[in-house]
This record gives sequence, C-alpha cells and structure tokens, in this order.
Amino acid sequence: MGRRLSWRVLRQRPLWGCPAGLALALVALVAWLLWQALPEAVDPTWERVLASGVLPVCTDPSWPPFESIDEGTGQIQGFDVDLARLLAGRLAPGVQARIVTVGFDGLYDALLAGRCDAVLSALPYEPLRTQDVAFSLAYFNAGLVMVTAQGASDVTTVADLAGRVVAVEWGFVPEGDSQQRALLQGLGLRRYDTAPAALGALQAGEVEVALVDRIAALAYMRNCQGLS
Repeated sequence: MGRRLSWRVLRQRPLWGCPAGLALALVALVAWLLWQALPEAVDPTWERVLASGVLPVCTDPSWPPFESIDEGTGQIQGFDVDLARLLAGRLAPGVQARIVTVGFDGLYDALLAGRCDAVLSALPYEPLRTQDVAFSLAYFNAGLVMVTAQGASDVTTVADLAGRVVAVEWGFVPEGDSQQRALLQGLGLRRYDTAPAALGALQAGEVEVALVDRIAALAYMRNCQGLS
C-alpha cells in the first residue's frame, strides 16, 4: 500500500518539466527498484517458533488465580496459562505454548537470555525497559494495596510508611505519582520471594506493613486472620 501511494503522488505532480523534478523522480524510482530487489527481513525468533511449533512463555507461578501450581498434579494452571496457550495457537496453526516457570525478579533476565520468547505475568510497565522489550496493553490492573496487622490504624496513606519496615516481593516497582514513587524508593524495603511470603512475614510480626497487589492480598486474607 505504501509503495503504490508514493508512486501515484509522483505521477500526479508536474515534475518532468524541470531538472529538479526529474532528479527527484529518478531518485524515487531507484529507491523503489531497490526496495523491490531487497529480500524481506527475517525474524530468527519467529522462524524458530514456526520450525519447532513451540512458543516458550515465562511466568511466575505465585499469583493465583492468574498462575499457580496445582498441589495435586504439580502442573501450572491459571488465567495466564490459558491465555498463553490461546495466543500461541492464534499466532500460527500448530504452535503451542510451553510454560517456563521463573521467579518474578528474574522474568526480564530470562527473556533477554533466551529462556523464553515472551513473558506473561504480573509485570508493571517500566519505560526504561522499552529499550530491550516490547509491552502489550495492560489486560488487568490488580492495584497495589497496603496490608497491616488488624487494629493498626496509624497506617492509612503512603506517607505513613516513612520509618516503618515494609515487606514487598522481589521485583517490586514503585507506582503512583512522582511524590509517591520518591517516598517508596526511599524506604528500607524488605524483599521476599512471593507476595504470600511478604504477607506471611507481616503476620509473623517481622514487618509492619506489606505492599502487595490486591488479588494476592485478598487470596491470602481469605485463609488467614489478623490482617487488614
């Protein structure tokens, strides 16, 4: 479509009557011929996926109901797993997703190291990462919440976190406005492997507040008392 449109513009303009117009037309014609002669770009990753029929997808299986490991079968399951399989099949007939489990803080490294060709997990958007990876549009926003011990009414805003021991998951990226990000980045955060582990540390009294996504908080608090 782009080549045809460019050619029509050249034909409709009265360029042939002047040397400059002739030169421009010749340059455009040479460029068009070169474009036609050059081979189409080949994506080696996509060619490998087509040849193998497998799309490796990295995910952190600690975010039910999006991804978790079934205790009975040991198989990974959840919304993101189903979505990965659906997307793989739609990319090309016969292509299947192979789920690669990776800790949250290692997802980007696994992608860049070639352990997988895509990451489907609870990744926040990081502008600096766009130099190396491409993000899809967000399909779900779990939201970040503060969880405290029941009865701890002195922590109600982000500003109340100053001077407190705060649990987060590895790979935690502060969100919100610039003032909130500056405050969160200045905290002495205590990091845990998973959101449930951070909440467990709060319940055990190791920390005063846990910053986790809302889904993880609700799932944990459904089975545990003493948090709010």
